[in-house]
Amino acid sequence: MKHVFLLTDFSETARHAALYALTIFEGRGFHFHLLNAYDVEFSGSPYITRVKEEMAEESRKGLRRELASLHHQFPNVAINVVSRYGPLVDVLLREEGAEFTRPDFLVMGCRGESALENFLLGSTAFDVIKHVQLPVLAIPRETPLQKPRRMVFATDLKTLNQEMAKPLFELVSAFNSELLFAHVLDNEYLNHLEAEERIAAYFPGIKLSFHFLDGEDVCRSVCDFSEEQGADLVAMVRHNYSFFERLFHPSITRKMVLHPHYPLFVLHAGRQA
Repeated sequence: MKHVFLLTDFSETARHAALYALTIFEGRGFHFHLLNAYDVEFSGSPYITRVKEEMAEESRKGLRRELASLHHQFPNVAINVVSRYGPLVDVLLREEGAEFTRPDFLVMGCRGESALENFLLGSTAFDVIKHVQLPVLAIPRETPLQKPRRMVFATDLKTLNQEMAKPLFELVSAFNSELLFAHVLDNEYLNHLEAEERIAAYFPGIKLSFHFLDGEDVCRSVCDFSEEQGADLVAMVRHNYSFFERLFHPSITRKMVLHPHYPLFVLHAGRQA
């Protein structure tokens, strides 16, 4: 059974992200975990034990409220509540190592003008993506509660392998979605036909197409293309190579407010040696 962790800080943004996940994953054999992480910043206080106990109780109360809210719209979905002490990234790293409940997907909300802008501003979402090697669905609050029918995968066409592609294949095949590969052309040589054949083999039975975009501003090119194609979701692989750096360069932060609000599905290239 696959496990979806719904990360919550009890905000409307987090609740909307959880509802989005329940909308798209309900009835597909997933087990849901509603997780809240709480931390005490002033650990040197002599009252630390009492404060931790109070925060733990507030976390449990908040989870019960959120669970009731989610069950109001999804009364038949089983959701396990998880309250954990510690910084969110540390908590998720521990969950990542769990033997029986290791998350297959993390779902969290974004507060920025768009998911991409929120990442660029150094958000909690970006910290999670940077340090936790799990697929992440980052959902802006304005995202419609509907299953994605058309997804854009922003890729350099070079680093994708079958292990990285597997979570995206599962997502696309679950909804019978169309997958559009978007590659912003650069000066490096690439055998496009060979790359297309290799990548297409990772997505058997999926309706897919390859598109090559021009433009120095990778982020704008991808967003413009996604808007033109009526995409419901944008996916990408997070790694330490040039494509991701080009896509998330701080100089383009302000430009992102001009673009629509897309859910992001971020995959990982694995830990670097």
